[in-house]
Amino acid sequence: MTENLVERLAVRLADPAALAARVTAAETPELAESRSLWHPQSLADGHAGVGLLFAALAHGDPGYAKAAHAHLSAAVSGVRRPAREGLYAGLPAVAFAARTAVTRTGEYAGLLTRLDTEVALVARRLVEEDAPRAAAGTAGARMAGYDVVAGLSGLGRLLLAAGPEHRATTELVLAHLVALTRPVTVPGSGRVPGWWTGDPILFSEPDGVPGGHFNAGLAHGIPGPLALLSLAHSAGVRVPGQEQAIRTVAEWLLARRSPDGAGWPNIVPMEAELAALSGTRPDLAEARTGWCYGTPGVARALQLASLALEEPGWNRQAVAAVAAVCGRPGGAAGLTDPTLCHGLAGLATIVTLMAGEPGGSELALYIPDLAEALAGAADQEHPFVWPAAAPGGPTVVHRPGFLDGAAGAALALRFATNPKTPTGELPWQAALLLC
Repeated sequence: MTENLVERLAVRLADPAALAARVTAAETPELAESRSLWHPQSLADGHAGVGLLFAALAHGDPGYAKAAHAHLSAAVSGVRRPAREGLYAGLPAVAFAARTAVTRTGEYAGLLTRLDTEVALVARRLVEEDAPRAAAGTAGARMAGYDVVAGLSGLGRLLLAAGPEHRATTELVLAHLVALTRPVTVPGSGRVPGWWTGDPILFSEPDGVPGGHFNAGLAHGIPGPLALLSLAHSAGVRVPGQEQAIRTVAEWLLARRSPDGAGWPNIVPMEAELAALSGTRPDLAEARTGWCYGTPGVARALQLASLALEEPGWNRQAVAAVAAVCGRPGGAAGLTDPTLCHGLAGLATIVTLMAGEPGGSELALYIPDLAEALAGAADQEHPFVWPAAAPGGPTVVHRPGFLDGAAGAALALRFATNPKTPTGELPWQAALLLC
């Protein structure tokens, strides 16, 4: 069943030109917003992300390598780079997909040499933009400067995979994220964690949060830097203050878990943070159960930290939190979106990864149900097999991409049903800072 679903999707996505036409044809006037989501150089919704699917499949079946190459070519041929680049947009997105596509030494070497240089430049620019603020200890970190999707956490993961040639830039990124964890003074509020931001949670909500907030989601918050700092530490890439930064963030997250132990909130508003600093545990409920926000993503970042610093207590709490999510009434059936970002695919991927780590084996019993639910969410009459919910509503949209679309659902189902499937030097799950 799994192979049939993945193969059926692969057939529909294999030809880049036909896919781009199909995306357009699948739109309706009511779903006009879905068109703006597609960009050839997007890892979320574009040829880069679809190429990531075929690159991952090619490690088990070389026959998929041709389609991976075709999508990579479509992502760079005659395409204008987006104004703002990060792991999920522009040349860094293409670089990630290309690196996952390497199946033998030297493959894509020329392309990767050029792309890695561009990634390093983007990362250095982001550091330079924020360095004066960080050096002065001024409050006001920008989420897009440090997060996984657009900022230094995502770019740093790609640079870590690029190896010794870009070690200096990788260490620059790590050092800047270490600085992010140092306390800052917010006028009228006092000393607070350095990742305080006045940014809105979503750019679609420009009014933001009164008093600012501390973002607790893996996609856009402090778990992203925690994951990168931990992965780099485990890989032996370390800068001064890195271990303390990991401890600072991990302990903050564990102290901001909801009082009933159910999970983590999307954000901690300033008022709640000040209460916590005075000794009152904030009463903040989990608002979402996904990779982007909520318990699964936070728990995996904590597990990575526990592995890096050999803190089994952190791992026990992370595993227990995810087990509680999976053991809720209704279980996996309670998640109606099948995608990676905030749906079944993300939860299944995180549970499968965590179950494979020391101290995580109790989570293995939930994997079959998650895989079954993900397969059951497929609709073979749908243009891309797995329908996705439109942002902010229940409307079904046609999205073939990696983060919010069918390609990610297919990869998650394949991984959950066969965790030993070869992934190459850079696993696709690394795009989510999960490994």
